[in-house]
Amino acid sequence: MMIGVVVVSHVGLANELLHATELILGPLKAVAAVSIDRDMPVDVAKEELEKAVSLVGKDGDGTIILTDLFGGTPTNISAEFLHEGVVEVLTGVNLPMLIKAVGARVNQDLDGLTALLEDYGQNAIMRPSELLRRV
Repeated sequence: MMIGVVVVSHVGLANELLHATELILGPLKAVAAVSIDRDMPVDVAKEELEKAVSLVGKDGDGTIILTDLFGGTPTNISAEFLHEGVVEVLTGVNLPMLIKAVGARVNQDLDGLTALLEDYGQNAIMRPSELLRRV
């Protein structure tokens, strides 16, 4: 059993993050991408998200929705699916966060995984020039 992961973004970012993660880790189970285009009606976006959440969360361990931007349409639509202990939303998705989500979601509760990813995503932002100066 594992927590399902749905990445939701503007245009194709969610799909590309998923493709990059699969390139690094190989095929993924219980992970889906939903890309919301400017021309996509909100009700269609909600339907796609609902399908994705149902599909990846079918094991019953919950689903975490990772979105690109707080206050954007993907996050606003995703927030409608919030359900304590069942569906959580975390904004600011990046590739390190998604890779960590896939690796850390087994034997983890939804709240614990969300807190871990929030911290991990922030700490994955680095400035290489500062690291090189320390050497």
